[in-house]
Amino acid sequence: MWIAPLSRAITRLAILTLAFLPACHRQTAAGAEQAVLERRREGLAGLMAAARRGSLLPFDKMLLAVDEGLVRQVIAATLPFERVIADRYRIRVARADVHFDDGFGLVRLDGEASFADQPDTAVHAEVTVFGGLDVVALDPQSGVLRGAVKIIALDARRVNVYGVRSSVVEDLVEQLGREKLDTFSALASGIEIPVRLERSVTLPAVGPGEVRIDAATIPLRAAVTDVKAFRGKLWVSVAISTEAATPAARAVSASGRPSSGPSR
Repeated sequence: MWIAPLSRAITRLAILTLAFLPACHRQTAAGAEQAVLERRREGLAGLMAAARRGSLLPFDKMLLAVDEGLVRQVIAATLPFERVIADRYRIRVARADVHFDDGFGLVRLDGEASFADQPDTAVHAEVTVFGGLDVVALDPQSGVLRGAVKIIALDARRVNVYGVRSSVVEDLVEQLGREKLDTFSALASGIEIPVRLERSVTLPAVGPGEVRIDAATIPLRAAVTDVKAFRGKLWVSVAISTEAATPAARAVSASGRPSSGPSR
């Protein structure tokens, strides 16, 4: 009963935010912040379109709500980590944050970058990598949710050592800025969200008696059909279907003849 008021609230919020975003674009420097704002804009537009259709949250399917704090903890458990990118840069990620809002699942990674052929003690640049949690799927083998983060922006900043600007860092920042975003995809590995679905349903046997029904295990097939991010949660719609029972459930009479009674 609360879907319609929620849809109207989301629509009003989206209109206000969309009206404000162009001003933000004019006032901020081109680059990482603009890329994140653009993704927020796209996400809000998607929420508005869904609200107009009345399908902001499709309750005709199974609905999983994943809190951003849970995903934040999952990523934090992997920190710190270090990657060598394009055989040229050493990037150490030390902090991570996650925000599910405005129709956009934002993943932020903060760390340091240096040239891979220089010692770890050499001067470095601060880097922030922004990614979008764009793909969420159910792993058919494990039955858990898996997410994939796509890099949408990288912000490299100079670090002054004792107030002195280093030409090495200047060169590092410039080179990082010229790299394609796909170069940094190794920093955003897949995310396994610990939400588990059962892969099958077991029906107990019925009988002995006038009607006997053999026990059966019915495999379930689950597929992600829609993902929305707002109010600090990832709302994942899952369609559930069944496959043929193994062994097939069948109803027979005590004499062994097929029964005209109900079957399961």
